[in-house]
Amino acid sequence: MSDAGQDFRTVGQSAELPNEWVNPYYLDDLRHRVSVARVGDRLFAFDDLYGDMPLSAGLLDGNVIMSQGDGSMFDLTDGHVVRGPANEPLRTYPVREVGGHIQVRI
Repeated sequence: MSDAGQDFRTVGQSAELPNEWVNPYYLDDLRHRVSVARVGDRLFAFDDLYGDMPLSAGLLDGNVIMSQGDGSMFDLTDGHVVRGPANEPLRTYPVREVGGHIQVRI
């Protein structure tokens, strides 16, 4: 589902991602899971898996998501650790909405 000539790829429909929600997407060709969160008028894209737990199942509070596995908290604006035990930042990705579609640059 990549967009020809661009680094961005469509992962889902905007209407499928309500405010204060996180949706996971699996990119078959990359064998990679990425999640997108909507907080107000902003979208955040990030690696879904942290350890063996999907962050898409975590608790979202504003632009911070908490892992259900160990309680680590990450700021989705840049991936930095808000609270450990995690000691590595979360990988984040550029994301945009175009024509009712959510697109992530991986």
